[in-house]
Amino acid sequence: MVEVSKSPLEHPDCLACQILAGQVQVPGGMIAENAWWVADHCLGAHGLGAIVVKSRTHRDNLWDLTPKEAATLGPFLQRLTQAMVAALGAERIYINSWVDQPPYHVHFLLQPRYSGKVELGLQGLELQVYRSLQPKPKWDEAAAIAIQIRNHLSAKT
Repeated sequence: MVEVSKSPLEHPDCLACQILAGQVQVPGGMIAENAWWVADHCLGAHGLGAIVVKSRTHRDNLWDLTPKEAATLGPFLQRLTQAMVAALGAERIYINSWVDQPPYHVHFLLQPRYSGKVELGLQGLELQVYRSLQPKPKWDEAAAIAIQIRNHLSAKT
């Protein structure tokens, strides 16, 4: 577990910063973390199993990342997406970054896609749009997914 200081928020209106400071709870808690990145279940209507990977330090843009943050992003995403595929039985993991409104905070949305007729057989952008029109996942179901992925990661270390 990485120790995080609970100092006053530099960006108090940033949801990612509020989550990192423990002011906003996420279903199932933290899934994965290192000194630079944190992953937890998405609070929005992006589907069950949608995971948010966010920079631990508030960064507005990818080009604002430190060299260490940039160097550790790929391995963090690789490890997490492998765990999502194994733990959830996903066929693919889509990785998106839609940071279009202030306060900007670098983050990525990881969305599992399953084979077969699940979700009308939709893929890519169509699947994202479909999920965004659905109700937010139920808290307890999202928490169970977060725990499932975290347990899979723990078993691999």
